[in-house]
Amino acid sequence: MRRIIKWTLVSFAVGYLLLLVHLLMVRKLRTAVIMGLQTAPIPLQPVVKRPVDYHQDYPELFPLQVAVLMINDSDGGLGYVHAFREMGIPFFVTHDLDAALRHSLVFIYPEVDSQTFNSEEIQKITQFVQAGGTIFAQQVFATALGPLFGFRSYEQVKSRHWVNFDTSTDPLGKYLDRPEERRIPLAGEAVKESFATNGYTSDGTAKVLARFEDGSAALLEKPAGQGTLFLSGVGYDDVIMRAQCNRHYDAFRAYVNTFEPGGDVWLLLLRAWYENFARGAVRLATIPQGQRSVLMLSHDIDWSYSVPKCLTFAAMEQRHHVHSTFFMQTKYVSDANGRGFFIGPNLDVLRKLVALGFDVESHTVIHSRAFNHFSYGTGDETYTNYRPRAVSMTDAVNGNVLGEVRVSKELLDGAIPGHHTIFFRAGHLRFPTPLSDVLASCSYEFDSSFTAPDVMSNFPYRLTYDRDFEHESPIYEFPVTFEDEEAPPLVERIGKALEVIKANADNGAANVILIHTNDDEKKVPAEEALLNSLPPDILVSDMTDFAQFWRARDRLNWQVLPGGSPDKITMKIKSAEPVSGLTFEFARNISAVDGGAKILADHHRVILPDLQPGKDTIIAIRY
Repeated sequence: MRRIIKWTLVSFAVGYLLLLVHLLMVRKLRTAVIMGLQTAPIPLQPVVKRPVDYHQDYPELFPLQVAVLMINDSDGGLGYVHAFREMGIPFFVTHDLDAALRHSLVFIYPEVDSQTFNSEEIQKITQFVQAGGTIFAQQVFATALGPLFGFRSYEQVKSRHWVNFDTSTDPLGKYLDRPEERRIPLAGEAVKESFATNGYTSDGTAKVLARFEDGSAALLEKPAGQGTLFLSGVGYDDVIMRAQCNRHYDAFRAYVNTFEPGGDVWLLLLRAWYENFARGAVRLATIPQGQRSVLMLSHDIDWSYSVPKCLTFAAMEQRHHVHSTFFMQTKYVSDANGRGFFIGPNLDVLRKLVALGFDVESHTVIHSRAFNHFSYGTGDETYTNYRPRAVSMTDAVNGNVLGEVRVSKELLDGAIPGHHTIFFRAGHLRFPTPLSDVLASCSYEFDSSFTAPDVMSNFPYRLTYDRDFEHESPIYEFPVTFEDEEAPPLVERIGKALEVIKANADNGAANVILIHTNDDEKKVPAEEALLNSLPPDILVSDMTDFAQFWRARDRLNWQVLPGGSPDKITMKIKSAEPVSGLTFEFARNISAVDGGAKILADHHRVILPDLQPGKDTIIAIRY
């Protein structure tokens, strides 16, 4: 009996010692740091948060511009700016009513109360509309203007959740042809109070184009003489900027893998307004080369075994003559989420991808679910001293935004000769408030850390600093439309994805797909099935190529000038950076162009020649 007890105690002691050794080895493994990696210096740039100077940045240049009559500058304005820019609608901003009324379309912002216009100015506006002018206003509070806009009364509340459109027979509803576009969320059903909206009661002279769920009018159309007035009870900053900054009141209907146009509808209304009422309208198209939409291919690499499988995805894409962007986690610290893998053969794979023409960009250092709660950082973070560590699937220590952004760029640019990392995607798509500031400071140019349904927009857009409504950053956002981890498997969702792509194509919007490279046996065939099923008018691109196109388009300077006779115009165009495939759409039928431009088969679109930075391009158009 004593011998049994003795051996039991000995066995227990040996087992305990082995357990301690194992725990010590695991602890050492989990806190190991990959040393000796090559880095590139990433100097921090000063971040200057300049408020938009609407009048200087958007001057009056030519008659086809929409005139934005800005009543005051204190209430922002980026909502309408983003709407017009993303839709390619020319506009200028003015305080001068007479200057605005020289143009056939006037957008009044931000609101109209009893002090906004005097009787003489109201008379001018009335005469302008009677003579054929068109006005789009929001938030009119002055009951004295009720007869002009066609309302008898209004009620302002902060508890509305839905807008229901009835525009099937109205030109303004040109792009609202799906159920998701006709019923638009303003806030989640559980939200008791959100932003203020005005519900109008028509006086019988105005047509109701949209209603809130309480039955009051959200959008009125009032014909007057030869012109028309439109009145929205919803402010554009509230429905566009809140969504794009991800500061909406839980208004999104799904997180990913679906068509969510909740923010886009307000852009499309203005596009239809311009196309229908601007005589001889000219608009800058959203997709290059006359295509209807784009599918941007991207892959996230956030596991050691995923790295070599990237080459299988790349080989398939090469067979289809397309390229993609690989977002690489630069994990050099082993922690609770796994071992570091930014080392040796994995770096050779990245260099090979770049040599094959693929795009490699940043996907953070530790890929933490807590990233959206990380602090800004100190500015001293480098590979030599930044030691973040995941302590569980959801928590991390010693991490900050600057370290994740700057150090990942240091490592990628150091590992790949001549490389410049300019695109970022957060792990788990977590977006901390200071991310735009940090990206700008570290000389990034683009981001893809939101999902399209979450920000309720399928168009790329320019991020603001601190997710506010006033200060634009230089960073452009390309939200994710599809990802591969939600059930059912991606291969079973190709049909649904194609329906979303078609819906976006009808609006000229973009699509981004995120596919992890962890399972090449199942996910490569799924991606290939999607590529094989795409309509021919859908462009396929990596993230950076399309992002650079979009930025050049967004910053393009262009004018439409008289051509010497009613059937001629001259376009003067200047780009700040090289760009190919810019396409303009024309309301009138085009018979001839010069200057190296190309008329498409419908005779309503023209593709410009390649543009060089800083050079004026002159295109003569004959109708």
